[in-house]
Amino acid sequence: MVINKVDRPTSRVDEVENEIFDLFCNLEATDEQLDYPVIYAASKDGWAINDVNKPRVGVTDLLDAIVEAIPHPKVDADKPVKMLIT
Repeated sequence: MVINKVDRPTSRVDEVENEIFDLFCNLEATDEQLDYPVIYAASKDGWAINDVNKPRVGVTDLLDAIVEAIPHPKVDADKPVKMLIT
């Protein structure tokens, strides 16, 4: 989950994080689905971090979270490459 605009003085980071968790619970999400990474971002300033106390630079934490959370595609390296672009 990415919570954007956390750099604003009016941001409600903790409240938004709790509301999203409650929403997932109300939708009867599994324990596995409730174990999601949280990224705090200010896209306009170009940063996304996994800890609000870290220096606010770059998007490495976001990219790492994507690689860790989303399984890679199952491919057969012996077959020709196929791609569908939409």
